[in-house]
Amino acid sequence: MNNSKNIANPLVFSMILGMSGLIGWMAGKLAGQRQQSANTILRLVIADFKREGSVIGSWIDQTPRPFQRFAVHTQAYRGGIQRLEDGKIVNYRFIADAYTGSILDMQRH
Repeated sequence: MNNSKNIANPLVFSMILGMSGLIGWMAGKLAGQRQQSANTILRLVIADFKREGSVIGSWIDQTPRPFQRFAVHTQAYRGGIQRLEDGKIVNYRFIADAYTGSILDMQRH
């Protein structure tokens, strides 16, 4: 087993989250406080993942739902991405802010 691949995965994951947050913040500044469409949010997330490799599948709920983390309340979309990593299909689930597109939570399954 190649340890450099195992060490790089958390780094890649962190970079994707950081880039998603930055893109979401910029989109929020440009768009104001309007909710983005689910498809717009999904395109942002897919673009971030494609920087690190190919995406073989994706989905997103079309209806935003209330989301709270600590004192922050917002509307958020839930979605998922499938990609190949080391020849295996890996699923990621995410929660993205409906206004900015920022990734609020992501889990690798």
